Formats: sequence, C-alpha cells, structure tokens
Amino acid sequence: MTERIVRANGVDLCVETFGSAADPAVLLIAGASGSMLSWADEFCVRLAAGARYVVRYDHRDTGRSVTYPPGEPGYEFPDLAADAVGVLDALGVSAAHVVGISMGGGIAQLVALDFADRVASLTLISSSPAGPNEPDLPPMSPALLEHFAGGGTPVPDWGDRDAVIEYLVEAQRPFVGSRPVDVGAAREVAGRVVDRALNIASSANHLQVGGGEPWRARLGSIEVPVLVVHGDVDPLVPVGHAEAMVREVPGARLLVLEDTGHELPAGVWDVVIAALIEHTGAEGSGGAFDPSTAFERLYAAASRGEVEVPWARDGPHQLIIERFKGVDGSGKRALVVGAGHGQDAGFLAQLGFDTIGFDISPTAVRVARERFPGARFVVADLLDPPAEWWGAFDVVLEVLIAQSLPADVRPTGIAHMRRFVAPGGTLLVLASARDDDAPDDAPVEGPPWPLVRAEIESYADDDLRAVLVDRTGDRWWAEFRRDQR
Repeated sequence: MTERIVRANGVDLCVETFGSAADPAVLLIAGASGSMLSWADEFCVRLAAGARYVVRYDHRDTGRSVTYPPGEPGYEFPDLAADAVGVLDALGVSAAHVVGISMGGGIAQLVALDFADRVASLTLISSSPAGPNEPDLPPMSPALLEHFAGGGTPVPDWGDRDAVIEYLVEAQRPFVGSRPVDVGAAREVAGRVVDRALNIASSANHLQVGGGEPWRARLGSIEVPVLVVHGDVDPLVPVGHAEAMVREVPGARLLVLEDTGHELPAGVWDVVIAALIEHTGAEGSGGAFDPSTAFERLYAAASRGEVEVPWARDGPHQLIIERFKGVDGSGKRALVVGAGHGQDAGFLAQLGFDTIGFDISPTAVRVARERFPGARFVVADLLDPPAEWWGAFDVVLEVLIAQSLPADVRPTGIAHMRRFVAPGGTLLVLASARDDDAPDDAPVEGPPWPLVRAEIESYADDDLRAVLVDRTGDRWWAEFRRDQR
C-alpha cells in the first residue's frame, strides 16, 4: 500500500493505491465525514487480488487531505465530484469503475453525469437518487428519526483522543443492521482515523456542504453499467431508495444485502467483492478469478510495498506448532502446498524435515527463498504438479489452499494433495469452514470459498484415513494418514 499527497482539482488530497496500475482502475469514494479508511484495508486488498487497480482517497476535511476551519467548508458538493476526477488525473487514469457509498454514492452519480467519459461503470452502495427527505421515497426509520430528534450522538471534546474514538464508534450504532459488530475492531479503525486526521473536528464540515443543482431528473441519461448495492434494513435511506434508483437508471441492477443497514460490514464482503469483480470485468475476463495470475499480482504488489497479503503471518500457525511439538523430522520429507512467504516450510525445515514449499507465484517463491534458506522453494501449479511428487512425502501441509480454488477445479486440487502422501505419511489441512446447508448455487463469493464438511472428508481415499476432523467456529483442522503398504 502506498499513500501520497497529490494535487487534484487545485487542492492537496491524500491517495492510496492497491494492485497494479496495468489493471482496470476502481475508484472508491467514501461517505460523509469518511476518510479513505472507510474502505477497509482487507477489502481493498481482496479487490486488488481480483486484478483491479484499487484507489481510495481522503476527502477534503478528512485524513491527510486539505482541511478548512470547523464549520467553514471552503467548497461545495460539485467540488467533491471534481476532486474524484482530479484524483484520476493525478494518477494518469483515463477512466475508472467508480464505487461510492452513502454521500460518496451521490458524488459518484454526479461524476457519472458531469464527467461521463471518465466513468467505465458505476456502483452505488447505500445510496439514493435524491436523499433521505424526498417525499416520494421511504422516510428514515422511526428509531433513527427519534435519535436525530434527541440531538444525535453527543459531540465530544475534539482534543480528547479517547473521547473522539468512542464518539466515532457510537455514532455508527444507529445505522447498522442486525449483524454482530466487532467493537474492538471498530475502535482500532477509529483510532487510526483520529491519528491520521490533520483536524478531526473539520470532518463534520461535510454535513454543511451544499451547492449544485438537483440531478435526479438526469439519472436516465447515465449510459454506463450501474450496480446498486443496498442493505435490506438501511434505517437512513431504506431499500426503497435503491429500488427507485434501479427504476430511474437504464439497465441498473440491484443487489440487496441481508441483515445490513447503512454500512458495508465485513460479513458481506464476499458477496460485494465478487459482485464488483463481475461488474467491473474487462477485456473478456468476465470477472472470473484466475489463481494463476491473481496471486502473482498480489504477491508482486506486496513486494513493492503497495499492499499487504491478507493471510500473511510472521510465523507458523499455532495449530501447526502444537502438532509438531517434539517431532524430529530427520530422514523424512515434507511438502508445503501454496507456501506463500514460506513460514510453514521454514518451520518444518528447522525440525529436520527435507522440506519443499511450492507456490504458483514466482514472487512469493523468491521472497520465501530469501526468508527461509533451510527449505527449498519452487514455482509449481497444484493443478499440474511434477509427477515425481506422487507418493513422495511423509508430511503434506495444506493451509488455506483448497478454499482459494474455484469450485470447478477444487476437486482436482484436493485429489493431487491426497496423492502427494507417501505410504505411512500424513496430510494436514487447515481451512475456513462453512455450513453444510449453504446452497450450492449461491453467488460466487471469493476467494476464499470456505469448505463444507464433505469437502474436508474428500481428502480421504481407500488407504488415506481421517484421524481428526475438527471444526471450531469458522475453521477446519484435519489430519489424514496413509496406511503402510
């Protein structure tokens, strides 16, 4: 990830990018008072892993961008739309897939109307064609109206960091749906928001920004593909606003998020990212996830310091450490599937195993070789591995790999991992879990695509027997042993 200050639309704005600039650009526009951190790091990384050049930025009066005195915004709403285009200019992007949430959805609409040649597609999240007070659209929920009538969340002493963090967390509560809220994570993000802000009190200026003419009557002139994403229990702009948007924008499609309010919680990222990849598909890709290119793009971007690998760990997983406590690997061979940056392979090599770690990403292999010279790392494809690996390893370790494979090739990958195990050998699997009753025809969500029990059990065959299949929460930990022949 790389943050930098750019000159955009005549002002200084802070911008951060993820992924390769050679990929289709996706511009993320935050809502009112929201900095770039409104778009979570992991959300951006996962979107970039789908071969997208993801751009997020701090609005005026947020983060490290230009600020104005509290209560005195020196700009109007059309300036915020011009800022978005200025960010594209600063990055040399001729056109982008524009994604806006809440007020950012309004900005995105205006960009599509006033700068149509700069927009490849439009995605509107928790947005409205006119705002929460339009008489022909559903009003705010009674609970939210009562909250505002009572003065809303009390404004803190802006100089008291802890008080501001609590305010930012509490101010979101009236807008969320029924999904559980990770308050600790919310406080961590709020702390980052406060620490990055040049003047956190100025972020409230967005609530006073006006100017510009209403544009609802112009929505029918939008010609690019439009995806409307909306929570089914949004208390600020109920889902009827999204339905109106779909009626008024030619060809627009609606994606309704269950148990979701005026927000983009982590629980819906799988669905939303998959929809964005499909919606922003270009050059015949159709939005399909291709492991042979996606992981190399991700690891290459990480090596340049542009992104972080979401599943990266400093050391082996604790379950692996516990499983191999006291084990001497001398005289035995180990294979780590999808070794990434090599921490698991390096750990097994330290235990004396003759260890090979392989990955489809050449960049990941290069980094692993530098970090863990005690193991051997090679570039290989799980779907087409070297024939000499069949039945060659006493230990085969698979951590979060099958779940990264699309459903049509996952059985092949699992079958190959099974075949790597030597007589008397062991296969260990760590994977994300989903419920057995999850529908087979659910929308593509991933990667990852968490595994059901039947998929975990499919690692076994006639003489590779399951000795442990444990599900704890959303995690599988399984062990299979091959009979001696």
